[in-house]
Amino acid sequence: MMAPRTPAAAAAAVFAALAISACQPISPAARIEWPLLAAGKTPVRNLDDSCVQDPSPATDYFPQKLQFTRSTQLSVAYGPNYKRLHFRPAVNPAQTQEFLFVQCGTPVPEHDAHTVVVQVPVRSIVTGNTSIHGALDELGLVDRLAGTQSLRSISVPSIQARVAQGLVHEVGGDAHGSIEGIIAIAPEVFLTFYSAYPEANMHPQLQALGVRAIPQADHHEPHPLGRAEWLKLLALMTNRESAGQALFDRIEARYAHIAAIASTAPYRPLVMGGFAAGRDSFEIFGGANQRARLIADAGGRPIAHDRHAGSFVLAPFEAIYARGVDAPVWLGAAPGSASVEDLISRNALNGWFRAAREGAVFAWDRGYAGAWQFPSNEVGMTRPQVFLQEAVRALHPELTPLLPPVDSHGFIRQLP
Repeated sequence: MMAPRTPAAAAAAVFAALAISACQPISPAARIEWPLLAAGKTPVRNLDDSCVQDPSPATDYFPQKLQFTRSTQLSVAYGPNYKRLHFRPAVNPAQTQEFLFVQCGTPVPEHDAHTVVVQVPVRSIVTGNTSIHGALDELGLVDRLAGTQSLRSISVPSIQARVAQGLVHEVGGDAHGSIEGIIAIAPEVFLTFYSAYPEANMHPQLQALGVRAIPQADHHEPHPLGRAEWLKLLALMTNRESAGQALFDRIEARYAHIAAIASTAPYRPLVMGGFAAGRDSFEIFGGANQRARLIADAGGRPIAHDRHAGSFVLAPFEAIYARGVDAPVWLGAAPGSASVEDLISRNALNGWFRAAREGAVFAWDRGYAGAWQFPSNEVGMTRPQVFLQEAVRALHPELTPLLPPVDSHGFIRQLP
């Protein structure tokens, strides 16, 4: 007699049937098949391309390790054949969770019933938040990408090439992904967008259905380097700690160099950001937002609202006007505005500020093609040093001769 299905298994079967009947058929690319490490052999580097044939409890299978030094939300602890990743979300610590990454071919250690177990190195990933795409490219992991929220959002050439080969599928569902599409692809890991509103997060439901869903909350980090350090999550999942640490070290060193140059500026101008929303409100970043920190590191004084808020907030227009009316620079205007005149035509209140009247308005939207394609979001996680360099040029053009050569992957655009 067959054992009765659990509710989760029954739900999974229903969603799988829906995916087949209600959606276009999805034929995921064949997964990578890892060779087995010869029995008795001790690895001299992390096994990023193989499993273990005859595991030994005395062997350290991760001789190359990393730690999180900038992220306020991630930490990791190593065992001989596993890594425990601890996620404590900045906006809702009650959703703290642990993930267990286990070297394939070795036994799974004891763990809590709610811990998500992932065999590493991971072979297939689906993304619900495109901001990780740049890190996939820079770590040479594009061959692991099996699906993403929207194919229209892709601007990374290596991923576009994989899409053209039919190897990346669209799961829909906006940033949170479609349950049916995710189950149809059956990735080893789904990186789901982490919302500031806990009830909107999908990962608990997906985990209940057997999907290894890991929240991606890089956008909630208070410092740009904290956000950049989320690239190490990919390194942990693929046993590429050495490459991940080296990439982050280069980013951090370049950022520190540029920030040191900015610190020599003789003055710190007030800097506007955000945009008028409606007739009596203004959408602007909070004081604990990573963009506010970046402007401060670039030698500016950001006009912010609610110094404890880490995300964009809706503020009374009068409050922002009182603080920012005479700011000489506007850095981070609404994306997609063709010109300052266009920005003002969208809302006349935008024209009340000095920076708009004098034409000193900048947007980080180069390559922007609507909300579905936003390069500064897709590849910006791993390039805070580029954002910083461009901010310094905008705020302190006199420091330009001291800065490194212009990066070919810039994001900033001064509105004509």
